[in-house]
Amino acid sequence: MNCKNIIVLFVFSLLCISQANAQALLGVKKSSFVDKSEKSVNAYSKITEALTMYEQAPNSTDKCLALLLQAYQYKKTNAVLNYNIGVCYLNSDSKIKASKYLLEAYDLKPTVSKDICYQIGRSHQYQYEFLKALKMFQKNIEILVNSKKANKNQGLIEICEKSIDECKSGLNLQALDRKQTVYPLDNTVNSKYNDLNPIEKGSTFYFSSQREASAKGKLLEKVYSVSTDQNQGVKKENIPFRTYSNLALVAFSDDEYIFYSGLNGGGDFIPAEYKNGKWISKGSLPTINSASSREASACIAGDEFYFVSDRQGTLGECDIYYCSKEKNGRWSKAKNIGAEINTVFDEADVFVTPDGKEMYFNSKGHNSMGGYDIFKCVRSSDGKWSKPVNMGIPVNSPFNDIQYFKSAKGAEYFSSERNGGAGGFDIYSIGKVVEKEVVKAKPQAPKTSASPAEQAPVKKANKEIVPELIYRVQILACKKEASVEELYKIYNGKEVIEQQFLEEWHKYAIGKFKTYREAEAFKNTCGIEGAFIVLFKNGKPLKVKR
Repeated sequence: MNCKNIIVLFVFSLLCISQANAQALLGVKKSSFVDKSEKSVNAYSKITEALTMYEQAPNSTDKCLALLLQAYQYKKTNAVLNYNIGVCYLNSDSKIKASKYLLEAYDLKPTVSKDICYQIGRSHQYQYEFLKALKMFQKNIEILVNSKKANKNQGLIEICEKSIDECKSGLNLQALDRKQTVYPLDNTVNSKYNDLNPIEKGSTFYFSSQREASAKGKLLEKVYSVSTDQNQGVKKENIPFRTYSNLALVAFSDDEYIFYSGLNGGGDFIPAEYKNGKWISKGSLPTINSASSREASACIAGDEFYFVSDRQGTLGECDIYYCSKEKNGRWSKAKNIGAEINTVFDEADVFVTPDGKEMYFNSKGHNSMGGYDIFKCVRSSDGKWSKPVNMGIPVNSPFNDIQYFKSAKGAEYFSSERNGGAGGFDIYSIGKVVEKEVVKAKPQAPKTSASPAEQAPVKKANKEIVPELIYRVQILACKKEASVEELYKIYNGKEVIEQQFLEEWHKYAIGKFKTYREAEAFKNTCGIEGAFIVLFKNGKPLKVKR
């Protein structure tokens, strides 16, 4: 690979981060909260105000929380109010505070919401309590599958299944030896707002931040810089060309910079140069940018261009693509990098080292332990990328960890929304652990905080067996044992019919499926009237409530 002209681009990731976990709040019945006192009326008005605000502006979580907590001071025993406070905390910068309220909601009313166990599981997962979380996700599946509306709850079942896989990954990664530690950059860079896109060129450290609001109060992403060899504060970069309200510096080469600009899910790259202290636009990248999709992150390494896009044909919402430079200097038609790297979930923030031998990207797929995790691939002599490897704890966490960057001097950075930062997404540096002593990454630019970020607890072995859920399709249940001929009339396919005698009933089931979707698809095509899905836990069927 020709690596003389390497441009490294970083994604404006915040637009790629899905709000799939954002949960609607529940209405609180007035009769269950208001009594004859004026205080109850005032407290209830706080609830209605919060619900209206949350519905109209989901990003106003902190304001909604403040209102709900005021109402909570009047009445702490309302299950729905506790549930709403817990959900708001899960969508805030204080996710670990959610469990108190969600557990209280469940104790007060276990049926407060069909996803209450899932939400409790999320609160455990954010605290690295993966086994506790896994059991709650499984419990929510048990409730949903055994309900009369299981097929209508398939979406939530699949979310719980994905969360179970994340917790299994978390347990495995938690038991591995730690070879790294991470430090948040100090408040010269990090703020209570989202701070993203770390990029270092020479003695200048660039990043983007949402610390500035528009005239209408909407937070906008702008580019900032700080000198790494001078004692000076952050400087906002004055970039006059069209920015679509949000802008991030995502790339540089010797004489060219690449910006990302996007709004409301769309996004394009803008090439520019810096002359005489001014940023000057150099047109566009028509062979890369597409009007019908978002191109958010890329790397140019010699004659190859890697980028992330949500264009038609992706395996998930965003995939990694690549193209090659042709003899005429144009880029070839883009190809999907393939299912070894891309998944049915989101991939983002692709980064290739200058020698072209290592690729880093973040993904919600593979063996992520929650949200986006950062993965590494190594390129072999034949040009193929190895299977992605999770970078492990503490670089990754149950929170969103994104935008890995390694400078020319070897300093490593990434962005994360984990606990312990200044707020929102913060930028972290990576250090190494050698014989139980911490060696900070060098050079450190700008300064890191004095202490490492909050670390996950170390668990070398999991003594408790992880419960296993398997879906099967039950084709018959009868008091008298069925004959081979009777079973053959019902089903004569390839799947083995297994019999169990439980509670004086002979029960016959076929197939073993890891996901509800697979079991549902088989049930709908096996041609057996009256067949239904049964959930098996550790080899035993759970009771069917129909």
